[in-house]
Parts: sequence; C-alpha cells; structure tokens
Amino acid sequence: MKNSFALALLVLFLFACGEGDKVPSKYLSKETMSSILEDMSIADAYGNEQQMQVAFSPNFDSIRQEKVKIYYKQILDLHKVSVKAFMESYKYYESHPSRLKEVLQLVQADLAAKKQRLGNPVDENAPLRFRMKSIFPYADSVLLLPKADTTKPFVKRQP
Repeated sequence: MKNSFALALLVLFLFACGEGDKVPSKYLSKETMSSILEDMSIADAYGNEQQMQVAFSPNFDSIRQEKVKIYYKQILDLHKVSVKAFMESYKYYESHPSRLKEVLQLVQADLAAKKQRLGNPVDENAPLRFRMKSIFPYADSVLLLPKADTTKPFVKRQP
C-alpha cells in the first residue's frame, strides 16, 4: 500500500512539472500575445504623435484615449482575437509574472529590430518629412506633402 501511494505521488509530480513552460491552450500563446502588445505600443505612440500635431484642447487626453481604443479594436480584429479572449489572456499573463516578462521581452526585441530597420530619421535616405521634422518640429503643417490616411492605420501589417 505504501509503495503504490508513493508511486502514485511520484507520477503526479512528474506530470505536474512537465508542462510548466506551456501556456494553457485556452489563452493566447506568447508569440500571439507579444505581437498584439507590440502593435498596441505602436498604436499608443501613433496616438501620442497624432495628438501632438493638433493644437492643445481642453479634452486633449480623453480624445487621444478614444482614438487609441479604436486602434486597439482594429489591432484585435487584425489578429482575429476577441476583446474577451485578449483580456482573459492578459489577466493570465499578469498572474504569471515570469511568463509576462518573457512576452514583454519579445515585444521589446521586436520593436528594437523594427527601429533598427528604420534607421536614423535624419539620415539622407529618410523621407523628407522625417528629415524636416528633426529641424522643424511643425514641418508637417508647413510642407505641402500628401498626408497619410489616419482613419484605419492598422488595416495592413508592415513586415
């Protein structure tokens, strides 16, 4: 009896420890979560940049937050993930700090790689808009260059 109990306990521990690194299938994988969070951080930066180009208004932050919420919804639609699934997965990762840290490290590495590919905006190969902004912060409002479509910035993913 003692031996069978000890054997059962040993088998239980082996199976319990075997899946320590895996995220349960009902939650988003680390890669999917990092891709979504990466796009969301880009959306935050985009929302801040767009708002800075508009003259100061009393509703400055609330308008930016509403725009960013729209961007977040577009990002989730782009990844074919519901808000509920994302929030459940986010809560899971929050309750497992080591896994959240891994996801955030993936996000940081991907953003750093994208930033590296962009190069220095002052570089002579950069578009005129970026070169002028380094000298004149309000160059967009002065230069007669075509503006980008800001209605749906996350419809297409850039490689």
